[in-house]
Amino acid sequence: MSGTSVERLRQKLRLYNPWWVDGLWYEKDKEFLEYKREPYKVISRMYRYIRDTLKRNRNKYGIVTIRGPRRAGKTTVIKLLIYSLINELRIDPQSIYYISLDYQRLGNTSLLEILETLAKTEGDKYIFLDEVSMYENWSLVLKNISDQGLLSQGRLIIIATGSHSMDLAQAAEKLSSSRRGELATAFNLGGNLLFTPLRFSEVAEGLSSELDSYLSSGRKRKAGIRFNILVDLKEGKINENLWDLYNGFGASLEEMFEAYLIHGGYPKAVKEFYENKKITENFYYEIAELLINDSKKAGLDPQLLRKILTELVNPKKLSGPFNVSDLTEIERNLKEKQIRDQYLQYLKSTWAFFFSYSERKDTQCQPNYNENPKLYILDPFLFYSLYAYLNNIPDPLEKSRTLLKDEKFKGLFVESVVASHLLLAQQLFEHLPGTINYDRVLMYGKTPTSESKEIDFISCIRKKEQLYRFQIECKYRKYLNRKTISPNTIVLTRDILDSDPERHISYVPVPLFLLLL
Repeated sequence: MSGTSVERLRQKLRLYNPWWVDGLWYEKDKEFLEYKREPYKVISRMYRYIRDTLKRNRNKYGIVTIRGPRRAGKTTVIKLLIYSLINELRIDPQSIYYISLDYQRLGNTSLLEILETLAKTEGDKYIFLDEVSMYENWSLVLKNISDQGLLSQGRLIIIATGSHSMDLAQAAEKLSSSRRGELATAFNLGGNLLFTPLRFSEVAEGLSSELDSYLSSGRKRKAGIRFNILVDLKEGKINENLWDLYNGFGASLEEMFEAYLIHGGYPKAVKEFYENKKITENFYYEIAELLINDSKKAGLDPQLLRKILTELVNPKKLSGPFNVSDLTEIERNLKEKQIRDQYLQYLKSTWAFFFSYSERKDTQCQPNYNENPKLYILDPFLFYSLYAYLNNIPDPLEKSRTLLKDEKFKGLFVESVVASHLLLAQQLFEHLPGTINYDRVLMYGKTPTSESKEIDFISCIRKKEQLYRFQIECKYRKYLNRKTISPNTIVLTRDILDSDPERHISYVPVPLFLLLL
């Protein structure tokens, strides 16, 4: 491509790349300012992970994808990365390109043309493709760039964010690990990163500078240290770090967790909750509308999805057995296969809902697909957003508080929060070269004893070629009957930290346990 073509492209992109002409662009950027606004700075740990990995792997090129729900904070992470590249790593601002794929001023300029043009310019190029999953055949375009050898020849560092399409099998097949380039191998999951709303630990660290400082001391966030604490709990041992956290932060952690059950992990909801003591009603509805309306881009019927979601967010069904065939009754001629392979697949690929299967009786850490799974939702705020939107509730915040006054619902809701954190456990504790079968990470089942009892969670984590199996019970209540607890179990409580080493039982407050994840 000629220099003129490059200049025309830069003219089209100039509005979204203010750092080309303004060294203080971050003082006017909406996402950057939203994060920096005091006193609460909540951000995904993924920001530091990507920043540090890029820093360690200069002169490596490839494609890194960041997939996750809309409005979970991916664009904010991109803006922080751009700031870090320029102000900390001293990367030339002219070599950093932010491209929103729904930007109207791109006109007829195709993504392939953009990348081919940039590949023929000098030096390293950092290219951020925001919401690339809204661009038809995005994965095919990136595949073609890779097959042409332009990743290394053109010195391209491509970081692409997206929502539902990022998880579809067809896209994953076209953009296999071998086509992602050398840089991708430096990242966990082969550069196919999963971005979720903030986990409880990330929110707590952002809200409490004292807790953040404590966790920073002695490198207590290191995966190995956290995993060793988890293994100790499996053996009925309480690590001294847990005692320190319990004694120093137990009450504040419980208070923050009670609030987390309301605002969840969407950064905007967290900041509004603490700064204004409320969450804008429109933000609840926006999250729901994005999930529903985006389904049209995936070839689904948004009205039919609304009917399915209305059933899924029934408070009585959360954390309970789920039968797909029950949904066939919501509309005539609706087939179970259509629900499972299209609509539920969409909700799983957007990380809105997920399902935990029972563990096979004959093989540990293997899911039994012949039994009904349990239904969980990824984030508390997403639940309230969908529930309020689909049921025309005018004050979602007040409704969330009302729902949580029901102790039975609250127990099931906490169970769903714990499930969503456990689901991510494998990738938090081990660097993996490829994808994860999440069905094998989180299951439910029974104790392998003569007196078999139901277990809420079976968490299976492979670390350094060894498979660890954890039995976990969720008992978020005021009173706990210890006589009913089976040996070899981690019991998640409301506020009790204790252990029974002889029976290999640990009792840990839910918020304290979630700090490990």
